[in-house]
Amino acid sequence: MSAGYRVSSAVSRPDAQVGDEVRGASIGVRATIRDVARAAGTSPALVSRYLTGKQPVSEASAARIRAAIATLDYRPSVTARNLRLRRTGLVALVIPYLNNPLYSLHATGAERELAKAGLLVVVCSTRTKPDGTYLGRSFFDTLGTGRVDGALIFPYQEEVDDLIALRAQGTPIILIDRVPHLPIGTTGFDAVTVNNEGAVHDATARLLAEGRRRVGLVSLRADSLSGAPRLAGYRRALAGAGVQFEPGLVALGDGSDVGGGLLFASLVDGPTCPDAVVIATTLQTRGALDVIRRRRVSVPSDVAVIGYRHDQSVLWPEIPTYKYPGEAL
Repeated sequence: MSAGYRVSSAVSRPDAQVGDEVRGASIGVRATIRDVARAAGTSPALVSRYLTGKQPVSEASAARIRAAIATLDYRPSVTARNLRLRRTGLVALVIPYLNNPLYSLHATGAERELAKAGLLVVVCSTRTKPDGTYLGRSFFDTLGTGRVDGALIFPYQEEVDDLIALRAQGTPIILIDRVPHLPIGTTGFDAVTVNNEGAVHDATARLLAEGRRRVGLVSLRADSLSGAPRLAGYRRALAGAGVQFEPGLVALGDGSDVGGGLLFASLVDGPTCPDAVVIATTLQTRGALDVIRRRRVSVPSDVAVIGYRHDQSVLWPEIPTYKYPGEAL
């Protein structure tokens, strides 16, 4: 409680009187609104109106209530408030993995914004590495029991039925980063996304504009929600420059750093001999850079590279990168 609430000059009754009325309260017992009302000489309803701020309270009454709150060290019960409002005060952030630093940025941004509304974030992951086993159904079943007030979800295609069922139970949902394909006739979900296709298109077009003609791509699998638009952007840039698409210049796989290194090495060691490579995820970029450093590949003399990063803390002076706005998203 602010020290300003203890200033006695603003109280219409002497502090001693307030103290006299609550002196008999049991030590260690949490004060209630009724205790505050009794000490302030007013009704519990008036104290409640003062605390919520939804209806005006006279300054004289407000001063007595402030003094009683300070004397009793009263703190509203969040649990009681949530029960009354039929809220939990919690919002779920459902992410694929806990060990990808990208998702910590999303958690940071979500936590900051939700805290402004008095809400807390509960983070849960739906997959395990290395095989990507789906664990989400148990989480969605739990979320649907009214344990959260809403959910921010990074969806996978196989989660569509779970998403539809969760929404049908009344849980507000916002999809983050990507949107799965929905059955015909299904109402769309609210979503906040980035232009994955446009980002890879612009990176590829930049290398082509510099005179590179054998531009490779290291990215996610083409059948994934994030990989499909990235590949589409790459192909669109090639078509726009009149360059024929060559499957041998494309290396697609998981989004890990080890996988990214292997994919990058497969391109530069293979028969296609790219003169440039676009890398479409942060961890893949990290893996590719490890290969570049270990082999002392000269960039851009041997091969030009444009990578990907998700925050300002990831700085790779060897190559230009395009930035994924994780926290802002």
